[in-house]
Amino acid sequence: MRSFILLVLVAGFVHAADDPRVVAFSQRVNQYGKIRDAARRKVGSMPKAATPEQIDSQARKLVTEIRAARTTAQPGDIFTPDVQPLFLKILRDNFSGSDNKENRDTVRQGNPERDKDKDEAIPVIQVNAVYPKSAPLSSVPPLLLLELPKLPMDIEYRFIGQTLILWDNISNLIIDYMKGAAPGV
Repeated sequence: MRSFILLVLVAGFVHAADDPRVVAFSQRVNQYGKIRDAARRKVGSMPKAATPEQIDSQARKLVTEIRAARTTAQPGDIFTPDVQPLFLKILRDNFSGSDNKENRDTVRQGNPERDKDKDEAIPVIQVNAVYPKSAPLSSVPPLLLLELPKLPMDIEYRFIGQTLILWDNISNLIIDYMKGAAPGV
């Protein structure tokens, strides 16, 4: 039975990957990656024995370069209105109902609005905002990741409350977001 479910999920994912909206979404994500990579080249590499101050300076320079290249970036540039219904359906199917309690519980783990220690920050949900190093990172159920469009290795789906974000784990920036995407979380 488990193999059948996995086959159905993979078959659904392959079908979704062929969807023109998913193809366009992936192109927009990859375009962001090109912007980030160009900013990294411009900033240059870090010394092998970098000090914490040099690491912090390098990170700030990278963020500045990416923001300069994305001055007009706004919510919905990557999660465009045409692809949002697809994401909302996938998320609704994975979070609604009593059968999906475990998925909702998983997303609450490390969710800055649901599972935050006293000293941890809540990120500002904004395009090009830096995700605070002192903020927890939510977990994303593995089967949900199989259904969502595949991302490059350094870009991740995360949740802040019910908001789905695209997070760049190299620059530590929120690339885009969809508010109210995760019902019941």
